[in-house]
Amino acid sequence: MAESFEVLTPLVTPFDADGNLDVAGLESLIRHVVAAGVDGIVPCGTTGEFETLSPQEYRTVVRTAAKTAPDDCRVIVGTAATDVATVHERMAFAAEQGADSTLVVPSYYGGQASGAGNEAFFDAVLADAPLPVYLYNIPGAVGQELSVETVAELAQSDAVAGLKDSSGDLPYVTGVMNQTPKDFSVYQGHDGLFVPSLVLGGDGGVSALSHLLFDDLERAGTAVASGDVEQARAVQRDILSPVSEACAEFGFAPTVKALLADRGIIDHATVRPPRASLSPDAVESVTDWLE
Repeated sequence: MAESFEVLTPLVTPFDADGNLDVAGLESLIRHVVAAGVDGIVPCGTTGEFETLSPQEYRTVVRTAAKTAPDDCRVIVGTAATDVATVHERMAFAAEQGADSTLVVPSYYGGQASGAGNEAFFDAVLADAPLPVYLYNIPGAVGQELSVETVAELAQSDAVAGLKDSSGDLPYVTGVMNQTPKDFSVYQGHDGLFVPSLVLGGDGGVSALSHLLFDDLERAGTAVASGDVEQARAVQRDILSPVSEACAEFGFAPTVKALLADRGIIDHATVRPPRASLSPDAVESVTDWLE
């Protein structure tokens, strides 16, 4: 069972009404989550719609995040790409801007890749990595799972700091914990499994809900750390899981943006294709869970 934990925010990327990058909105959002108490931010991840950003926009988001976050807030930059050269370019830029570490998925056009193929991809990525690397397992988006065996093999590298798992597969998390060193960090990316992962000994969550529900995540994590599993289960059951399910139904980036805009934290809930903005009825449906 986790005796301590971290909550990290996978930042949405604010756009204006016309779909242009809203830098001032991003700065304001970062200040909002930092004031709430998060331990770190993760720009340019899945929730941040990284694949819709131009190279210039990507650099602007990374630069803004690194500049705006205070020293005690970790910055873990998503550096996903289908090719090793681009991953290296993004890692180098993140390091230049003062980021703490990077987050890397398997090549997301590599659905037919074998375990050996994934290891080869990551071995190339890890060669001379300028920052610690967190592996990212998100098979629903990438089209393939980063197997437990591959994670265990890659965990032997000094360049690898841990894993973010968004598979929603708790036995997978257990398998990773059982086959990796004790100092290998495992973060839950599925908000519906935040408490169960901590109970198993996980290190925290990279939580989209932390944009809005940091206090509840903190309360649940603190309860686990103090041995009050029943209280933690109640928070998970009554708040985190229902809201997570609602977000999953409509898409995390559109839903989180809609809720942030509804509360005046960002100006617009604009998302870029292929994502679609929530209808007013959908916004009302999700908002009801937060009341």
